[in-house]
Amino acid sequence: MRLSHTCSLLACAFLSMAAVPAAASGGDGYQTNRFASEFQPANAALFASGNLGVLPGSYWRVYHYLAYQAARGRPLTKEQVAALGLHTWHVGHSSEWAGVYPEKNSADAWLAARAPYAAHMALPATLEIDANADTADSESYLNCHSDAFRQAGVTMAARARLGAGGKPDAWFKSWLQGQDAVFSNCAEPPHAFGEPVPKRVVKLPPPLPASAPDWLKDDHVYQTAAANFYARNFDLARTQFQAIARQPKSPWQALAPYLAARTLIRKAMLDYPLRDKQPAARERVEALAQTRQELDALAKTSGPARHMVTLVEARLNPAERLAALARALDKEAFGPDTPRMLHDYLVLMDKVMESAPNSALAAREPMTAWIASMQAGPGSGAIHALRKSWLKQGDPLWLAPLLGMARASELTAAERKAAAAVPATHPLYQTLQYHLARLALAEQQAERADKDIDRLLSAYGKQMSVATTNRFLALKMVSAGSVEEFLKAALRRPDPVERGEAIDAAPARADVAETDQDFGIAMSRHLPMTELKVLLKHPLLPPAWKPQLQETMLTRALIFNDEESALGLLDAVSKSRKSTAHLYERYRKAASGTERKLAGALILVNTPELQPSVVDKDDKPRYWGCAGTDGQPQVAPHVVMPAPRFLGAQRTAEAAKEQAVLLGLPLRTEFLAPALLEWARTKPVDEEAPKALHFLVASTRMECPYGTAVPAEKQLRARYSREAYEVTHKLYPASKWTKATKYYY
Repeated sequence: MRLSHTCSLLACAFLSMAAVPAAASGGDGYQTNRFASEFQPANAALFASGNLGVLPGSYWRVYHYLAYQAARGRPLTKEQVAALGLHTWHVGHSSEWAGVYPEKNSADAWLAARAPYAAHMALPATLEIDANADTADSESYLNCHSDAFRQAGVTMAARARLGAGGKPDAWFKSWLQGQDAVFSNCAEPPHAFGEPVPKRVVKLPPPLPASAPDWLKDDHVYQTAAANFYARNFDLARTQFQAIARQPKSPWQALAPYLAARTLIRKAMLDYPLRDKQPAARERVEALAQTRQELDALAKTSGPARHMVTLVEARLNPAERLAALARALDKEAFGPDTPRMLHDYLVLMDKVMESAPNSALAAREPMTAWIASMQAGPGSGAIHALRKSWLKQGDPLWLAPLLGMARASELTAAERKAAAAVPATHPLYQTLQYHLARLALAEQQAERADKDIDRLLSAYGKQMSVATTNRFLALKMVSAGSVEEFLKAALRRPDPVERGEAIDAAPARADVAETDQDFGIAMSRHLPMTELKVLLKHPLLPPAWKPQLQETMLTRALIFNDEESALGLLDAVSKSRKSTAHLYERYRKAASGTERKLAGALILVNTPELQPSVVDKDDKPRYWGCAGTDGQPQVAPHVVMPAPRFLGAQRTAEAAKEQAVLLGLPLRTEFLAPALLEWARTKPVDEEAPKALHFLVASTRMECPYGTAVPAEKQLRARYSREAYEVTHKLYPASKWTKATKYYY
C-alpha cells in the first residue's frame, strides 16, 4: 500500500512512510461480513456525529478516531468529515494508498490543458505519463505528484503569454518540449515484479541556443534539475537545485532550497531501503538529520518546509511524533491542518500496532491508548493495564474497551454497574449495552439478556444502522426463548457497506430472507437431530436452507445408523440426483441392520458432497475428509457463543453428544472402507461393488493429509486406497469401473 502527504510544489515527491498491509488501520486480513461491516460504518458523517451504534474493535482506526472524538463530546460535523476526505481507511483526497488513479486524473488534467498548445505547436497530441514507481523493496510509491502537474499547468499558461501579442511562440514550444521531457521521467523502466529496478537513463529537456530568452534559460535549468530528480539522479539534482538557490534572478530561487532538501529525503528513502541493515540505516538517518537542519532554516517562511519537518521527525523519532500528533488531535480544535495530522497519525499508528502493539496500549496519550485498547479484543491480556491506567478516571469512554475485552465473569460488580448506568444519550451506550448482553449470555444469564435485547431493539431499532441491528440480532438468536424467535433473529438485511457477491451469483431478490454465518454454525453445532426435524418443518426456515439441511440430516442419519430418520429424508435428497436415485431406493428396500448400513455406505461413497456439517468448540467448520484443522474452511472472526436458550439443557446435551461422535469420525474413506471392502470381497454379482471401490480410491485423492508427522504411504487412507485398487482389479477385472481405476493414492 502507498500513501501521500499533501504537497504544493512541482517536485513534491517525499517517499512516504510505508503502511503495513497486515493491519492496515485496524483490519486483520481482508475478511468481510455482508451483514455487519468489520471495517467501517455505512455513513461516516452520521457515525462521526455520535451515532456510533455498536462499535466493533475491528473498525479501521480512522473510525475509532471519529468515535473517540464523539465520545469525548466533540463530534465532527458533516463539513469536517468532508474535509478529511475519507476513503475506506485513507485520509486525504490524494492518498497514494488509493493507487495511481487520483494522480492519473491530475496527469490527465495537465494533458488536457496541454492539448491545444501541442496542436498549435505541432507536438504529439498525447503523452504516456505513469506517475507510479517501485522502491528497491518492491513497494510502490508516487514519483510525480498531482501538485507537480498543477504547477506545470500554471507555469505553462504564464509562459504561453510571453510570446509576441501574448501568444505562444517558438520559445514556448521549447519550454513545452522541456516539460514533456521532465514528465517522461515519472515512469520507471520496465522490469519484472520483485526484480531490481534497472538503472534509469534520464530524459533531459532539449538543449537551448544561446539566443534563448533569460526566462527560458532559467526554466530550462529548473526543468533539468526536476528531470534528474524524477530519474533518481539525486546527487546531481541536489547540486542543481542548490545552484538555482544561488541565482537571485531565477524565479525558482526561493523554491530551490526546499527542493534540494527534498532530494536528500528521496535519496534517504530510496537509495537506503528501509529493510537494509547497517550501514545503510546509519546513512539514512544522517541524510534525514541533514534534511531536518535545512528545513528548520526554511520553516519560518515556508509552509511546505514546516510540514516536511514533521514528516522527517516522524522518520527519525516515530514514537515522539506519534505522541505529539495524538496530543494535538486530542486537544486542538478541528482546523485546516487536522486532516494532514490525522493522516500522519494513522500511518504512524499502523507501524506501532504492527511492531509494538503493547507500547500503544501503554501510551500516555489517551487517544492512542483508547484506540489500541478498543482493538485489543477479548482475551488480549490488556484488560489489566486498562484498569490500572485509565478506568480510575471514571469516564464512560474507557468502559467501551473494557467491556470489549472482557470475557465471562471478568467484569467486577462495580464495572458492570458503571456500564449499566451510562445514559442512553451517550454515543457509546449501544456498544456498552451490546457487551453487557453478550457477557450475560456467556455467563448463562440468557433470559436477562433476552429482555435487554428486546428492550433495545424496540426502543432504538428504527434508528439503528443495519450493521448494529444485525449485531443485536446475532445475540437475540442465542437468547431466543423459542424456535420462532430463533428463526426470526436469524433473518438479516445486508449491510450497505458490504455488497460483495460471487461473480456468478444470481441476482438478489428482495423477498428472499438471508442469514449470516452464525445461523449455520448454530444449527450445525448446537441443534440435535430431534430439533433439526422441528426446524425442517418450520414455516420460518428460509427456503434456501431446506435442501442443505435435508442433506446434512440424511448424512448424519446414515452415520448414526438412524434408519427412521434416513427413510424420512430419502425422497427429498434423491429428488435432484437421478444418477444415484436407485441407491436411495436400494436403501429403502434393504433389510434393517447390516444390509441397510451397506446401502447407506453406497450412498455416501457415491455422493461425496453429502456432509454432516460438523462445527468444533471454536465454531470452526470441519470438512469430512480433512484430518485435524488442515484444509478446513475458514470462518470469519467472531466471539464463540453458547447454545441458543430455547434448546434447554437436555437438547443441548443431546447435540453435544452427537457433535462428539461427528468430531471423532475418521476420514470419510476410512469410515466407509471397512464395510465396502468386506462386502466387495464376497464378490457379489453387483456392478455397484467395483463402482463403490472406484469412488473410494478416487476420494482419497481429494482428502486432506494428516500432515508431515505421518508419511502419506503409512496413513490408513493410503492402505485402504491400495486395498480397494487391488480388490477391484483382482475380483472385477472386466468392469468398466475397474478399467477407470488406473491408480491408487
